[in-house]
Amino acid sequence: MLAVEPRGTYVDATLGGGGHAAKILAASGGEELKVIGIDCDPAAVARAQADPPAPSPRFVAVRGRFSTIESVLHGLGIETVDGILADLGLSTDQLDDPARGLAFSAAGPLDMRLDPSRPETADRLIRRLTEAELALLFQDYGELPRAKTAARVVRRAAEAERPLTTQGLRNALAPLYPGPSRPRRLAQAFQALRIAVNDELGELSALLDAAARLVRPGGRLVVIAYHSLEDRMVKRAFSPPRSFDPWLPALPGSEPEPVWEPITKRPIRPSAEEAVRNPRAKSALLRAARRRGEP
Repeated sequence: MLAVEPRGTYVDATLGGGGHAAKILAASGGEELKVIGIDCDPAAVARAQADPPAPSPRFVAVRGRFSTIESVLHGLGIETVDGILADLGLSTDQLDDPARGLAFSAAGPLDMRLDPSRPETADRLIRRLTEAELALLFQDYGELPRAKTAARVVRRAAEAERPLTTQGLRNALAPLYPGPSRPRRLAQAFQALRIAVNDELGELSALLDAAARLVRPGGRLVVIAYHSLEDRMVKRAFSPPRSFDPWLPALPGSEPEPVWEPITKRPIRPSAEEAVRNPRAKSALLRAARRRGEP
């Protein structure tokens, strides 16, 4: 989907364990191909710098958020790129680290920050929000049933346990969701808090906005989302305005021409075989688009 060119410059905007960056580099035999790996997690950047998939200048790992991607690239002397890939899922290293507090299956502090420089942990967020605000967060970001009741029991748990842990949050919510649906509901609650702590939707919006300026005409943007909130944002960014008609000339004051030409009409999902081999990829939704204009 990235259509990697031998002399192109590409951005792996969610570096993680470096798997995508390595695949991009391997997609072309060109020695002039460059990949810039960006991640807000300093641990991911440090690992990539210690064991890079290719020597500099073919590969460079830099710390940054989606909202700072332009300044990061400009700081490297890069104005435009041939493609950007963003895999919005959490890395296995992050999920499996109890100190991150991202999974309800392991006991640990209720932190959830992907970027440790962010000022507010999930525990602090729960204590700052009112019960009504917490219920809205569970409803909007987690699409969690019985969101008001969930907010009430979580606030009570936070008052009884200082600081609140992942197990404390799980024990508070578990009685609300008996039966086989429990793991899914717990995941939805954890997702809602994680999205809020890391401002994930705001960061994604910033990336989609910046990509329109960074990707050269003819270049590609590929995004892998993992829940409907993210996927809707990507779909909307790739879709032309409803009033746009390519056969009519643009009029003053009319909507601008669309930036992206969708390559995927529908999101690409993992095969049944891949979902069995890697269950964490089961909900992945990949969309790709080409930057309009002549290269």
